[in-house]
Amino acid sequence: MHKGAQKRIYFEGATYFVTGVADNRVEYFKESIFCELFIEILKLAKKRHKFDLYSFVILLDHFHLMFLPYEAMDLSKIMQFIKRHYTRNINFILGYVDEGAICKSLLQLGEEYKIYEEIIEKHYEYLITTRRQFVAKYGLNQTLYVKFHWQKSLHDHYIRNYDDFNQHMRYLYNNPAKHNIFDAANYQYIYTKYPGLIDEI
Repeated sequence: MHKGAQKRIYFEGATYFVTGVADNRVEYFKESIFCELFIEILKLAKKRHKFDLYSFVILLDHFHLMFLPYEAMDLSKIMQFIKRHYTRNINFILGYVDEGAICKSLLQLGEEYKIYEEIIEKHYEYLITTRRQFVAKYGLNQTLYVKFHWQKSLHDHYIRNYDDFNQHMRYLYNNPAKHNIFDAANYQYIYTKYPGLIDEI
């Protein structure tokens, strides 16, 4: 554990509510391209690490997730996967990371590469296409977006009981309205719009 890092206590069979925030609260998620990328990373994370995803929302400069890791210690592994790969991929789309770096370290699977080869190839094609869309929209040498980083801290809350679970579900569902984006029924980047990605409670 790094000096000054948050010490976490892991509970077997626990559900967690997790929040991640873009560094300096830069509102990258106003751009739909970057929201769609986060959804893609969530899909990859579910294939690479086993967990039940109950809800999520992406909001301007941060995200919320509620999920159940199959193994207690996998909480950190899952979040490291999501944050690390989102950072690398968005910075490729922004033009700060070259294509070679993406090819070499897309999923860092080592001997497991063959198992995930088709998934890796599809994700690579997605990134190339998305980079082209971004360049068409913002130009090759855009200066609107600086290089992406997450805040170092990550807030996680252990769901203690049924009431706690429902409270956090309501909080997450109402977040778009809280941030004056849209009401949840009309907001695209919330779990209700992605039923195929959500597991039964």
